[in-house]
Amino acid sequence: MINKYIINFILLFKSLFVRFGVDPNQLRIILNTKMKMDDRRPNVYNQQRKKQHKEVNNSSWLTMFFLALTGLVFTIILGVVKAPYAAHTIYFSAFMVMLAITLISDFTSVLIDVRDNYIILPRPVSEATFTVSRILHIGIHIEKMAFAIAISGMVFSFWQGTVSGFIFLLEVLIATVMSIFLVNIIYLVVLKITSPQKFKDFISYFQIIFSVIIFAAYYTLPRLINASVLANFNIKEFKVLAFIPPMWLAALHELAVNFKTADGLTFIYAALALITPVVSLYLVIKVLAPGFNEKLSAISASGDDATIVSSEGKGASRGFMNKLAAIVAPKPIENAGFKFTWLLSSRYRDFKVKVYPAFAYVPVYFLYFGFMSKKGSLAQNWENMKDGNMYILLIYLTSFVLTTVLQNANMTDKYKASWIFFTTPLKQPGEILAGMYKAIIIKFYLPYFSLISVFSIIFWGPKVINDLILALMVGFIYGILVALFRVKGLPFSQPVNLKKGGRVFISFATMLVPVGIGFLHHWAAKWEWVITISAILMTGAALLMFNYYRKESWENLEMAD
Repeated sequence: MINKYIINFILLFKSLFVRFGVDPNQLRIILNTKMKMDDRRPNVYNQQRKKQHKEVNNSSWLTMFFLALTGLVFTIILGVVKAPYAAHTIYFSAFMVMLAITLISDFTSVLIDVRDNYIILPRPVSEATFTVSRILHIGIHIEKMAFAIAISGMVFSFWQGTVSGFIFLLEVLIATVMSIFLVNIIYLVVLKITSPQKFKDFISYFQIIFSVIIFAAYYTLPRLINASVLANFNIKEFKVLAFIPPMWLAALHELAVNFKTADGLTFIYAALALITPVVSLYLVIKVLAPGFNEKLSAISASGDDATIVSSEGKGASRGFMNKLAAIVAPKPIENAGFKFTWLLSSRYRDFKVKVYPAFAYVPVYFLYFGFMSKKGSLAQNWENMKDGNMYILLIYLTSFVLTTVLQNANMTDKYKASWIFFTTPLKQPGEILAGMYKAIIIKFYLPYFSLISVFSIIFWGPKVINDLILALMVGFIYGILVALFRVKGLPFSQPVNLKKGGRVFISFATMLVPVGIGFLHHWAAKWEWVITISAILMTGAALLMFNYYRKESWENLEMAD
């Protein structure tokens, strides 16, 4: 409904569009179609609905809702920080960063989408109509996001005063233009120094970094920020901040509320805030846009994700994988499952976006549960950990990584290519699954667990070696349980939106295994002989369970489907 009102408002200027050679009726159809597609396009805020195979019809509303919640958190800064200059600098720093990274992570598929060139241009649509529709589509999307983030701050500013409210609206408009300029700069710089195919990889890794930053900030910033210090924060003491645009925006508000006491630098910053958007628009339209369009064509010519030929799996890397597969998976079918998983896990971007953030979640959880929730300084809590058994929490948290990898190792958008598994005369798929499990353990879990182990030994000493061995075996067992009861599918053979209902109890039961053993481990950590015997027993149990997993039958997989 909101899209309809937006389009109707835009077409109030029908005569202006006609003057520039734009067909209003065609413009309405194109915009309406594009915005409906936006509402149905899965994004970072509705992935769960996509996984549950539910139709997404209000993606824009859902995105705006979550952005509004984020903006509400930003608005708290305006109320906590007493100095308006500092408050607006911090607020618009967060505003511009959030808007820019949301544009890159969520709307990149639209920004770099060149399918319109093949769908619309062959129709009797003028180039003016086509160009204006693209500009309006991107502009509407950006303004909706900016409005969602700023709505709570807007209400707060108008509550402070009418002048403050209108100045805040001006700041939001300027900040939005600057954010668009920043995104264009990032795109063009990356496209200039990398190939079009690498540009797609950059976007994927940016999404990974973005999700990690949001997750880490959610758990750590509330504990790190001292409200009393923030309330009396004097931003003018930090001269280096004079080079950041949010401080120029804050100068506009400072002139509006404290005009008589404003110094000369405040006037200069305010002038920069007004001039920069004009310069940015000129650079985007006249200088950057032509090169950007050429690069978009190059991206289109570089091929689809399905035809990616990654550097992984070539040359020395592929030789290493082949030697490793021959050692750990000597049987031909198991060897094939190992190589399939190893190579495809490096080539599918969706897999990387879903899995790689889990490696960063573990240290964030450890810091949060380890000492962020305790009283005292961070340094004191860090020192106090040396006298405890917090390393047990850290090493058991690594099972979270293994779970994430396993649950995504059998899903992909390119699942139709898995027909090869079902046309070969295999008596049972267990050997392929065994190769898949070995590849996941060796490529993802063991290197990460080794890194955590080295840190634990350096920080807590050699006394933790037996504990590490026990936790590693428990991790293997937990991984097999996850593979048996929660991951029913050959490597990258299932669609990502496959509905997995009725497994809540099973998921909960499998999670209790590392949790329960972890608590027992913490209780028995003072007896080294108990840990040593437990490690031996768990090693034997892991071998027995893996041999059972290797015998997985087609009937079991079909029953799961």
